[in-house]
Amino acid sequence: MKLRIHGNALRLRVKQGEVTALAAGTAIEDRCELPGLSLVYRLVPGAEAFGVTFEGGVVAVGVPSAVIAEWAGSAEVGFGGVAGAVDVLVEKDWQCLDAKDPKDNEDAFPHPAPVC
Repeated sequence: MKLRIHGNALRLRVKQGEVTALAAGTAIEDRCELPGLSLVYRLVPGAEAFGVTFEGGVVAVGVPSAVIAEWAGSAEVGFGGVAGAVDVLVEKDWQCLDAKDPKDNEDAFPHPAPVC
């Protein structure tokens, strides 16, 4: 999973296996190791509504299971919601057409465009 933060907006990009896990009701997470601190970011299915919390170095984004189930089985790229003052966007992570490292494309969704 990738996390992008810009102002009060969070954008999470998830790979195929992570979408499968979310659809099965399993939370997914990743982390960024900073000097003296781990920043963990977690996507949690099963929330009643979109929600974002930050506690103990963990950014947790809660998403209703129905939203994830509908999205996971569709051709839709992503979905979004608002949690207080934070805009949240969750997207399927597409393969990079010009990836310099093949590991960048592991388990990513096939890109719909044949070329850049």
